[in-house]
Amino acid sequence: MTYTSHTWGTSSGGFTAFIDITNTGDPLSGWALTFTFPSTQRITGGFSAQWSQSGQQVTARNPAWGGSISSGRTFNLGFNGTWTGSNPPPTDFALNGVPCTVKLVPSPTPSPSPSPSPPRLRILISPSDLTVPEGGTASVQVRLSQRPPGNVIVGSARVYGDTDLSAGPPLTFTPDNWDVPQPLTVTAAEDDDAVNGLATFDSRSSQITGSSAFLWDAVEQDND
Repeated sequence: MTYTSHTWGTSSGGFTAFIDITNTGDPLSGWALTFTFPSTQRITGGFSAQWSQSGQQVTARNPAWGGSISSGRTFNLGFNGTWTGSNPPPTDFALNGVPCTVKLVPSPTPSPSPSPSPPRLRILISPSDLTVPEGGTASVQVRLSQRPPGNVIVGSARVYGDTDLSAGPPLTFTPDNWDVPQPLTVTAAEDDDAVNGLATFDSRSSQITGSSAFLWDAVEQDND
Protein backbone atom coordinates (compact mmCIF):
# COMPACT_ATOMS: atom_id res chain seq x y z
CA MET A 1 0.00 0.00 0.00
CA THR A 2 1.20 3.51 -0.85
CA TYR A 3 0.06 6.64 1.03
CA THR A 4 0.84 9.95 -0.71
CA SER A 5 -0.03 13.31 0.84
CA HIS A 6 0.02 16.85 -0.53
CA THR A 7 -0.05 19.40 2.31
CA TRP A 8 -0.38 23.18 2.38
CA GLY A 9 -0.16 25.67 5.24
CA THR A 10 2.35 26.38 8.01
CA SER A 11 0.89 26.07 11.54
CA SER A 12 -2.44 24.84 10.10
CA GLY A 13 -3.87 24.10 6.70
CA GLY A 14 -5.29 21.40 4.46
CA PHE A 15 -4.13 18.35 2.60
CA THR A 16 -5.14 15.79 0.00
CA ALA A 17 -4.12 12.14 0.42
CA PHE A 18 -4.07 9.39 -2.20
CA ILE A 19 -4.02 5.71 -1.18
CA ASP A 20 -3.11 2.88 -3.59
CA ILE A 21 -3.81 -0.63 -2.28
CA THR A 22 -2.75 -3.91 -3.91
CA ASN A 23 -4.72 -7.00 -2.86
CA THR A 24 -2.02 -9.62 -2.19
CA GLY A 25 -4.48 -12.11 -0.67
CA ASP A 26 -7.66 -13.85 -1.72
CA PRO A 27 -10.31 -12.06 -3.82
CA LEU A 28 -12.46 -9.64 -1.83
CA SER A 29 -16.22 -9.24 -2.11
CA GLY A 30 -16.16 -6.19 0.19
CA TRP A 31 -13.50 -4.25 2.06
CA ALA A 32 -12.90 -1.76 4.84
CA LEU A 33 -9.66 0.18 5.30
CA THR A 34 -8.93 1.52 8.78
CA PHE A 35 -6.16 3.78 10.08
CA THR A 36 -5.38 6.22 12.89
CA PHE A 37 -4.50 9.91 12.71
CA PRO A 38 -1.72 10.68 15.22
CA SER A 39 -2.59 14.38 15.48
CA THR A 40 -5.54 16.77 14.92
CA GLN A 41 -6.34 15.84 11.32
CA ARG A 42 -9.98 15.82 10.23
CA ILE A 43 -11.39 14.44 6.99
CA THR A 44 -13.56 16.93 5.09
CA GLY A 45 -14.49 14.66 2.19
CA GLY A 46 -13.25 11.63 0.29
CA PHE A 47 -13.56 9.73 -2.96
CA SER A 48 -13.84 6.10 -4.15
CA ALA A 49 -14.97 4.99 -0.66
CA GLN A 50 -17.53 5.68 2.05
CA TRP A 51 -15.53 7.67 4.62
CA SER A 52 -16.19 8.09 8.34
CA GLN A 53 -14.16 9.34 11.29
CA SER A 54 -14.58 8.87 15.04
CA GLY A 55 -11.98 10.75 17.04
CA GLN A 56 -8.65 9.83 15.50
CA GLN A 57 -9.95 6.57 13.98
CA VAL A 58 -10.85 6.59 10.26
CA THR A 59 -12.73 3.97 8.25
CA ALA A 60 -13.10 3.81 4.46
CA ARG A 61 -15.61 1.21 3.23
CA ASN A 62 -16.03 0.15 -0.38
CA PRO A 63 -18.56 2.09 -2.47
CA ALA A 64 -21.46 0.18 -3.99
CA TRP A 65 -19.67 -0.04 -7.34
CA GLY A 66 -16.24 -1.05 -5.98
CA GLY A 67 -16.55 -3.96 -3.53
CA SER A 68 -15.09 -6.80 -5.60
CA ILE A 69 -11.28 -6.79 -5.69
CA SER A 70 -9.52 -9.71 -7.37
CA SER A 71 -6.15 -11.06 -6.20
CA GLY A 72 -3.25 -8.93 -7.42
CA ARG A 73 -5.44 -5.95 -8.34
CA THR A 74 -4.55 -2.43 -7.23
CA PHE A 75 -7.34 0.00 -6.35
CA ASN A 76 -7.25 3.69 -5.49
CA LEU A 77 -9.01 5.95 -3.01
CA GLY A 78 -8.30 9.19 -1.17
CA PHE A 79 -9.59 12.12 0.81
CA ASN A 80 -9.30 15.83 1.59
CA GLY A 81 -8.56 16.95 5.15
CA THR A 82 -7.49 19.73 7.50
CA TRP A 83 -4.80 19.84 10.18
CA THR A 84 -3.55 22.09 12.99
CA GLY A 85 -0.09 22.07 14.55
CA SER A 86 1.36 19.24 12.44
CA ASN A 87 0.31 16.72 9.81
CA PRO A 88 2.18 13.43 10.38
CA PRO A 89 1.03 10.45 8.30
CA PRO A 90 -1.60 8.05 9.67
CA THR A 91 -0.62 4.81 11.41
CA ASP A 92 -2.10 1.33 11.97
CA PHE A 93 -3.33 0.82 8.40
CA ALA A 94 -5.36 -2.40 8.09
CA LEU A 95 -7.55 -3.86 5.33
CA ASN A 96 -10.40 -6.00 6.69
CA GLY A 97 -8.45 -6.17 9.95
CA VAL A 98 -5.20 -7.38 8.33
CA PRO A 99 -2.24 -4.97 8.88
CA CYS A 100 -0.92 -3.39 5.67
CA THR A 101 2.67 -2.92 4.57
CA VAL A 102 2.80 0.82 3.91
CA LYS A 103 5.08 2.99 1.80
CA LEU A 104 4.77 6.66 2.80
CA VAL A 105 5.26 9.39 0.18
CA PRO A 106 5.10 12.71 2.11
CA SER A 107 4.64 16.20 0.74
CA PRO A 108 7.86 17.67 -0.65
CA THR A 109 9.68 19.83 1.92
CA PRO A 110 9.79 23.43 0.67
CA SER A 111 13.19 25.04 0.27
CA PRO A 112 14.19 27.50 3.01
CA SER A 113 13.15 31.05 2.26
CA PRO A 114 13.92 34.35 3.98
CA SER A 115 10.22 35.19 3.99
CA PRO A 116 7.12 32.99 4.03
CA SER A 117 5.51 32.14 0.71
CA PRO A 118 2.16 33.76 0.00
CA PRO A 119 -0.90 31.53 0.48
CA ARG A 120 -1.65 29.35 -2.55
CA LEU A 121 -4.76 30.12 -4.54
CA ARG A 122 -7.07 27.11 -4.26
CA ILE A 123 -10.50 25.96 -5.40
CA LEU A 124 -13.01 25.36 -2.59
CA ILE A 125 -16.15 23.22 -3.02
CA SER A 126 -19.01 22.53 -0.61
CA PRO A 127 -20.28 19.95 0.06
CA SER A 128 -17.58 17.46 -0.96
CA ASP A 129 -20.22 14.68 -1.01
CA LEU A 130 -23.36 15.38 -3.03
CA THR A 131 -26.54 13.31 -3.55
CA VAL A 132 -28.28 13.71 -6.93
CA PRO A 133 -31.72 12.21 -7.70
CA GLU A 134 -31.73 9.93 -10.74
CA GLY A 135 -33.14 11.87 -13.68
CA GLY A 136 -32.53 15.16 -11.86
CA THR A 137 -29.87 17.65 -10.82
CA ALA A 138 -28.20 19.03 -7.71
CA SER A 139 -25.44 21.58 -7.11
CA VAL A 140 -22.23 22.07 -5.22
CA GLN A 141 -21.02 25.58 -4.35
CA VAL A 142 -17.65 26.65 -5.77
CA ARG A 143 -15.45 29.60 -4.84
CA LEU A 144 -11.76 30.52 -4.64
CA SER A 145 -9.64 30.75 -1.50
CA GLN A 146 -8.32 34.25 -2.30
CA ARG A 147 -8.44 37.02 -4.89
CA PRO A 148 -6.89 35.97 -8.22
CA PRO A 149 -4.77 38.34 -10.34
CA GLY A 150 -7.13 37.81 -13.29
CA ASN A 151 -10.07 35.74 -14.46
CA VAL A 152 -10.04 32.06 -13.47
CA ILE A 153 -12.08 29.38 -15.26
CA VAL A 154 -12.83 26.28 -13.18
CA GLY A 155 -13.70 23.09 -15.06
CA SER A 156 -14.90 19.79 -13.58
CA ALA A 157 -14.45 16.29 -14.99
CA ARG A 158 -15.43 12.82 -13.80
CA VAL A 159 -12.32 10.76 -12.98
CA TYR A 160 -13.87 7.60 -11.50
CA GLY A 161 -17.22 5.86 -11.28
CA ASP A 162 -20.71 6.02 -12.74
CA THR A 163 -20.88 7.53 -16.23
CA ASP A 164 -24.53 8.53 -15.63
CA LEU A 165 -23.23 11.42 -13.51
CA SER A 166 -21.87 14.57 -15.17
CA ALA A 167 -20.96 18.09 -14.01
CA GLY A 168 -20.79 21.44 -15.77
CA PRO A 169 -20.55 23.86 -17.40
CA PRO A 170 -17.24 25.58 -16.41
CA LEU A 171 -17.44 28.52 -14.00
CA THR A 172 -15.63 31.86 -14.36
CA PHE A 173 -14.32 33.78 -11.34
CA THR A 174 -12.97 37.33 -11.51
CA PRO A 175 -10.99 39.48 -9.05
CA ASP A 176 -14.37 40.97 -8.05
CA ASN A 177 -16.48 37.82 -7.47
CA TRP A 178 -13.84 35.24 -6.39
CA ASP A 179 -15.38 34.83 -2.90
CA VAL A 180 -19.03 34.60 -4.07
CA PRO A 181 -20.03 30.90 -4.25
CA GLN A 182 -21.25 29.81 -7.68
CA PRO A 183 -23.43 26.70 -8.19
CA LEU A 184 -21.95 23.88 -10.25
CA THR A 185 -24.72 21.65 -11.59
CA VAL A 186 -24.43 17.86 -11.39
CA THR A 187 -26.83 15.79 -13.52
CA ALA A 188 -27.79 12.13 -12.98
CA ALA A 189 -29.16 10.50 -16.13
CA GLU A 190 -31.99 7.97 -16.01
CA ASP A 191 -30.83 4.34 -16.20
CA ASP A 192 -32.30 0.83 -16.03
CA ASP A 193 -30.48 -0.48 -12.96
CA ALA A 194 -31.74 -0.44 -9.38
CA VAL A 195 -28.58 0.61 -7.53
CA ASN A 196 -27.14 3.93 -6.47
CA GLY A 197 -24.23 5.15 -8.57
CA LEU A 198 -21.15 7.01 -7.35
CA ALA A 199 -18.61 9.12 -9.24
CA THR A 200 -15.57 11.17 -8.26
CA PHE A 201 -15.01 14.55 -9.92
CA ASP A 202 -11.85 16.62 -10.31
CA SER A 203 -12.31 20.42 -10.35
CA ARG A 204 -9.31 22.45 -11.46
CA SER A 205 -8.17 25.51 -13.43
CA SER A 206 -5.31 25.96 -15.89
CA GLN A 207 -4.97 29.57 -14.68
CA ILE A 208 -3.87 28.43 -11.20
CA THR A 209 -0.26 27.30 -10.96
CA GLY A 210 0.68 24.35 -8.78
CA SER A 211 -1.72 21.72 -7.41
CA SER A 212 -5.14 23.35 -7.46
CA ALA A 213 -7.35 20.29 -8.00
CA PHE A 214 -10.25 19.60 -5.62
CA LEU A 215 -11.63 16.03 -5.63
CA TRP A 216 -15.25 15.44 -4.59
CA ASP A 217 -17.96 12.76 -4.84
CA ALA A 218 -21.49 12.67 -6.21
CA VAL A 219 -23.98 9.84 -5.53
CA GLU A 220 -26.89 9.03 -7.85
CA GLN A 221 -29.96 8.28 -5.73
CA ASP A 222 -31.66 5.54 -7.76
CA ASN A 223 -35.44 5.73 -8.35
CA ASP A 224 -36.07 2.21 -9.75
